Amino acid sequence: MIERYIKATELDSDDPDAWINLGDAYYNENDFDNAIRCYQRAVEIYPYFSEVWNNIGLALSMKGESDKAIEYYEKALELEPEDATVYYNIGFAYEDKEDYPNALEYYTKALEYDPSNTDVLNNMALLYRGEKQYHMATDCYERALKINPDDSLLYNNLAILSYDQQDYDKALLYYKKALELDSDNADLWCELADILFELENYDLAINYYKRAIEIDPFCVEALNDLGLSYNVKEKYKEAITCFQEALEILPDDPILYDNLGFSYYALQDYDKAVYYYKKALLKNPNNTSTRMKLGEIYCDIKRDYRKAIQHFEKLLKLKPKNLDFCETLAFCYEKLHLYEKANKCREMSFK
Repeated sequence: MIERYIKATELDSDDPDAWINLGDAYYNENDFDNAIRCYQRAVEIYPYFSEVWNNIGLALSMKGESDKAIEYYEKALELEPEDATVYYNIGFAYEDKEDYPNALEYYTKALEYDPSNTDVLNNMALLYRGEKQYHMATDCYERALKINPDDSLLYNNLAILSYDQQDYDKALLYYKKALELDSDNADLWCELADILFELENYDLAINYYKRAIEIDPFCVEALNDLGLSYNVKEKYKEAITCFQEALEILPDDPILYDNLGFSYYALQDYDKAVYYYKKALLKNPNNTSTRMKLGEIYCDIKRDYRKAIQHFEKLLKLKPKNLDFCETLAFCYEKLHLYEKANKCREMSFK
């Protein structure tokens, strides 16, 4: 395809349409530098293409050059001052720059010229949510739903917004509405289950996590959360199966190893608990929670005080003011008759 458009520019190098077509082809291949080069050649020949100035802005935005992109969008507006798409693109560029007041200003302008643009309303809602202006965000979503009542994403976002405000009943309602429109969306089932988990309705949460996994067997989040639900129900063997299946998909996730360690600990299989906690620490050596659990196994269960000391010394380096770590370390020193070190630990805890 690109070769054909190149030939068209060679046949007539002053044909702006040929350069635009070639630029579009490069853009679709994510070759933004060549796309920009072709679009710029097109506006050199005929500078009154507002769409092409806009396209240069889009390509620059894709390269992360938001400031330059805005300059080209403004050139497009000079030619078409009522183009809602260009106002939207400028708003998006400001959003990328984390300049949210300007982003909202341009999104609002886009709505003046295209009040039915639900993408603009959705983006505005997300910005208002980030600023915790929940009423404004809700208003945007409700306006968007009046325009497009069959958009499951809007219901999903309203559910998330309700969850942020701890209005779990509304969140459940919106997730169910989203699922009526998109029942094969594993993420929606998983998020619905998350709320039920939060509400301690573990049996129903388990059912919905299973539904998510039926739809997407590679959904690590659903597998992990299903395992956590089984842990709460004290079904540790079922939990272990979930975490192991998740690890087959994501073998470098320290959280999964940590959760396996917990499950084996609950089954009093301390050797396997130690094994998986160590694996978790290999992936994330500064995780104080994992290291503490490992240290406690060595101290309280295995009575291997030397290994316990290794972990609690590292814990104190990470959190030097933690009194519990000081006290446990002092206890381990005393068990090995290292009274001077034990005393120093206790002195540290009193400072």
